[in-house]
Amino acid sequence: MSVTMNTLQALDQYMTTYASSDNSDSNRKYNRRNSRFAMHDSSELQNLYSTIQWKNRFAPLYLTDPTPRSIAYAIHLKESANSLKRTIGSLSEDDDLFSMKSAYSDNESLASVEYEPDDAEGEVPTDFTLEVENFASPQVNTSKFLKTNQPVSLDPGSYSFDILTNKLHYELQFNIHEGDTNKDLQNKLSRLINNSDIGVSAKVIETRGLAALEVTSDAYGLPVQGERHFSIEDDNTTYRSGIVDYLGLNKTIKEATNAIYSINGNEESSYSNTFNVHGAYHVTLHPENSAAGTASMSDRITAHASAVTSANNASARIGLYPDAESLSNNIETFVEGYNRFMNGVINDETETALTKLLSKDLHKFLDLHSYNLEKYGISVNEDATLDYQKSDVITDASAIKSFGSQILRKLSAISLDPMEYIDRRICAYSNPNASYPNPYMTSIYTGMLYNTYM
Repeated sequence: MSVTMNTLQALDQYMTTYASSDNSDSNRKYNRRNSRFAMHDSSELQNLYSTIQWKNRFAPLYLTDPTPRSIAYAIHLKESANSLKRTIGSLSEDDDLFSMKSAYSDNESLASVEYEPDDAEGEVPTDFTLEVENFASPQVNTSKFLKTNQPVSLDPGSYSFDILTNKLHYELQFNIHEGDTNKDLQNKLSRLINNSDIGVSAKVIETRGLAALEVTSDAYGLPVQGERHFSIEDDNTTYRSGIVDYLGLNKTIKEATNAIYSINGNEESSYSNTFNVHGAYHVTLHPENSAAGTASMSDRITAHASAVTSANNASARIGLYPDAESLSNNIETFVEGYNRFMNGVINDETETALTKLLSKDLHKFLDLHSYNLEKYGISVNEDATLDYQKSDVITDASAIKSFGSQILRKLSAISLDPMEYIDRRICAYSNPNASYPNPYMTSIYTGMLYNTYM
């Protein structure tokens, strides 16, 4: 296939917008599972290729005049359809649509949970008690609190200091100019450390006309090697020394800690605040929600600490919802994902001419299934979005599973050739009696270059 300006526009639009992110799916709860459904084996790729061949064998020849806006819309429509397919896939277990069990935590502010049956280790209990004694925390070095507007008392010139981690040794160099204040110096070092990308981050904390530099390790938990994740020195450095002592970068060091918790009374520990229980339960602790974690800045100055790791033996009950409630949760997540899909591809900023075909087609599709959808409390709006009245008493899932199969086929068709939803003229029809592929070049939009299938 020859490379044309339209091809390059399509590639550029895709690579700059979708190559490194899934911007159409804002539901983080299912992102981890969704990523599994973005990967395909060779048989699926072969099936996709065969489908593209079959479609082009009987497709007429179209005359299109794609604008940059219509190219962007077609690509966004394809990616949005793929995202919704992955959301539906994440709600299914062993290809059984909407059968995924969902987990709950009765103390979401302490611990949230996701359920991944594929990761199960042996028999998974339906519930357990989690007690948290300590959160995992990073190492934090807090400098002296100095007057923000006071001039730096070090002589102007070139300075440097070393940050030593368990693996590497970094020398950071900077200049002090005449008239620089303490805050200027701290901000400069904060930017220098953050831009270096060396496994630590820095920020300036201020209160009551005072400021300090806070340096934090990216790693949580006790170091695998050595006593600390990093140390700051300037004893043997290239340029002038003195900055470590002046700022007191080693004055207050809060050591990293492991998370300490118990499962049904059995104590365990973790290097991070995210860990697995019985493989299938993926638990995330939230130290930011603890009372101590919201301490005022004045309290932090007094205590010379930047975070508090104690959870005061807080507890949560974690387990699986009953099947009926899990099904209801799955339907709710599907409706949210579908509405994100619709709001993403049909909005006030999109030209009506670009969206009218899709809106009309989806409304017709939903009308065909409205009777079955109403059984589950799902209603179709005039703009082809859905409303859902949640119910936990649903027991028969056959109708919603049938609908799920149908909408997956519809989304696959949209993903395969989103140009179906952009106005185009038919120039010639293929010979319906011919058994060979038509002689016309395969549309650059059919399959959309496979993108995430690669």
